[in-house]
Amino acid sequence: MTHLSLGVRRQGFTLVELLVVIAIIGTLVGLLLPAVQSARESARRSQCTNNLKQMSMAFQNYHDTNQMFPQTKTWGPTYDHNQFSDKVLILPFIEQGGISKNLNPKDGGSYCPGWSGWNSLALSGRIPAFNCPSNNNALNGGQANHTYSTNVGTSHNPPHGTTPARKVGGGTHNGMQSTIQASGGPSDPPIRMADVSDGTTKTALISEFVIEAWNGNVTNDKKLWKSQVYSWTDGGSTAETRQNCLNQSGLNDAGGGRVLRGSSWSWNQFMGGSSYAHIMMPNEKSCHTFGDDWNNDSAMAATSMHPGGVNVGLVDGSVSFFTDSVSPEVWWAYGTRKGGETAASND
Repeated sequence: MTHLSLGVRRQGFTLVELLVVIAIIGTLVGLLLPAVQSARESARRSQCTNNLKQMSMAFQNYHDTNQMFPQTKTWGPTYDHNQFSDKVLILPFIEQGGISKNLNPKDGGSYCPGWSGWNSLALSGRIPAFNCPSNNNALNGGQANHTYSTNVGTSHNPPHGTTPARKVGGGTHNGMQSTIQASGGPSDPPIRMADVSDGTTKTALISEFVIEAWNGNVTNDKKLWKSQVYSWTDGGSTAETRQNCLNQSGLNDAGGGRVLRGSSWSWNQFMGGSSYAHIMMPNEKSCHTFGDDWNNDSAMAATSMHPGGVNVGLVDGSVSFFTDSVSPEVWWAYGTRKGGETAASND
């Protein structure tokens, strides 16, 4: 039998055509990937905003129940075991009351893993509401990590740019975190809603920070500033204290292993991230302190992994985004509860 050829030949891609298709696909992926990443970050930032709103409302509900905002107990030379942060007090108001019942100060204390060898990880597991999903840094395996701090105020009372100005510190913090000194030192009085005379919509309560990482000395890399803690700073005004921190090139404890910020939400100490200050602008350097670390005199900046700024929960329960370019006068004004400054915009 003779098979007749019908003249039909199987067509296929040539090498050139295949390369063109691959190039087109690569171009499309290159165009779509930034949009996908942007959408993911938008979702993460939205979740971060919701976390801050939830925490701000918890502070308000605590106030409604106790006629004062939650106080926080800092460390002291005696290393008091009962050094729980204000986050512990708001647990029942974020539907985490079961955890607070298991925090026994006689069972090892809440002291952050560090000098004394106590381990807080068993006391304070990871709580999603205390962590911004945009921040993927981790310490100690991430078990007790957190990324939100309470506003402890500015280093000096207004006028912030004038030298000399009246310095604040233990017992006189002008933000929204009331600190009890564990060893009987100067403690802040309880803060009540009536004490926020600057207005609840113009006073910062909580903001975010990037969990600390040891990157060596990166004084010229602003992208890494936010995950570093530099050495001590001070000055005759808030403006001078800020400038001295910007000039600081030495890292706190320079490799001594005390990389703590973000390690334990149950422990109150500014080095562990319990508080931040309105001295440095958003995403600037963080410095160790402007005064006495026993008294929670923090010079830590509000920092984030969101492009261009940080989220801030205000006393009224709302959340605002403050850009990196916010003016110092506005940022400092939002940091005080009764400074009498005029804060017009957070752009």
